[in-house]
Amino acid sequence: MKRGSIPNYKNAVYDLDVTVNDPAKGFRLDLMETGASTEKTLVSFSGYEGYLFDQSGNFFGGYDSGVPFELVVQYDHTNKSFSYYHDGFLMANALDITGYVTDGKVNAVQFEGYSDGSLSVFVSGVKS
Repeated sequence: MKRGSIPNYKNAVYDLDVTVNDPAKGFRLDLMETGASTEKTLVSFSGYEGYLFDQSGNFFGGYDSGVPFELVVQYDHTNKSFSYYHDGFLMANALDITGYVTDGKVNAVQFEGYSDGSLSVFVSGVKS
């Protein structure tokens, strides 16, 4: 499991480039709110055997071994929702986030690849 902190934005765009080297083992990717007494997943994606799923369990695409793919998440703090794109195509719009503990601002990303894989993150948005 890999975890890193990211800038604390209210409304933001998270450009996530993911590579999974063993699709059969899968992965999990979380955008989180963390703090002294909080740790809550707000947006989550997973993959297994080359299939991609959002936090509601909806299938939305696939991936191949060692081939990078892009997820772009547009996070709307005001409406407690998000939209996401897979390789440039809108997959879902205005989905509810999974939790809202204190301020609901994403400040960490967690990537759990059950095999060797990588994640790069680019964040832009409105400072809180």
